[in-house]
Amino acid sequence: MIKEQGVLHAITHNKSSLYRRYLGQRDPNERRVAEEDEITSLILGPLAFLPASAIGAFWVALLRWNQKEIELPEGAVTQAEMSFWPRKNNIEPDLRVDLSWGHETRLLLVELKWRAPLSGEDQLQKQWNEYLSYEEQLRALHLFIAPDTAEGSKAIGRDDVWHGKLMLRTWFDVLNTLNHLDESDRLLLNRWSAEVMRCLQKLGICPFRGFKGVAVPELVQPKAEAFWRGFDGFARLTKPEVPLLGDSQPAFFSMAGGHCV
Repeated sequence: MIKEQGVLHAITHNKSSLYRRYLGQRDPNERRVAEEDEITSLILGPLAFLPASAIGAFWVALLRWNQKEIELPEGAVTQAEMSFWPRKNNIEPDLRVDLSWGHETRLLLVELKWRAPLSGEDQLQKQWNEYLSYEEQLRALHLFIAPDTAEGSKAIGRDDVWHGKLMLRTWFDVLNTLNHLDESDRLLLNRWSAEVMRCLQKLGICPFRGFKGVAVPELVQPKAEAFWRGFDGFARLTKPEVPLLGDSQPAFFSMAGGHCV
C-alpha cells in the first residue's frame, strides 16, 4: 500500500510525470508498458487496505451507479477481501472482491481495460464460465470497467452467459461514483477517493461541472427586421420597361450561325 499510495500522491501533487505513460508517452528503452496492471494497482491497490465497510461502500456504490435495482444485502459490509490477478484454470481476471454482510456473501469478478481491447472475443465469457464454479456464479456479479463499454455490450450480444449479471461501467462512472460517495464518517475512504479523483483527472477523465461557468449572452433588440419580414406579394415591384423591337430584329437568338444577339 505504501508504494501505490506514495505514487498516487506524487502524481496528484505534480511530483511525478509517471501518469503520462498511461496517455501514450513512452520511454524508448521500454519494450512493454503494462498500463492496465499498473493503473489497477495505482487506483485500487490502496483501497484493499481500508476497513471492510469502506471497501464495501465503494463497490456497492459503483454497482448501483445508474442501476439502483441491483439486489444486494442491506447495511454495511462486515468483511471484505480484494485479490489481485487471482488465477484458476489458466484464467486470470484483474480482481476478485469477496464481500460479506454477516452470513450473506457476494463475489465480484472485475476486469479492467484502459487502452486495449479484450484478450479475445470470449475473454469475459471464459472468466465467468471457467474461473467461477456454478455455486460461485449463483452469488457472483461480473464487472467490466473500460473507457468505453462497447466491448462488453458486444460480448453480451455474442453469447450472454450472465443473464443480467455482467455490469458495464466506464472510468467516467468510477469518477462519478467517487464524486457522489456520501461517507462523511469514513475518513480514510474520503482521503482515498479524493486522491483517485485527482489522478483520474490527470488522465483526462474529468467530471461534468454543468454550465455555471458559461455566461448568458446579451440579447440585443434589433432596430429593424432581424432576418426576414415575411412575403407580402409583388405589389411593390415596378413594371420593367420593354424596348420595342422591329419585325426583322431577333429578340434572343439568331438561327443563322447560332449567334446570340
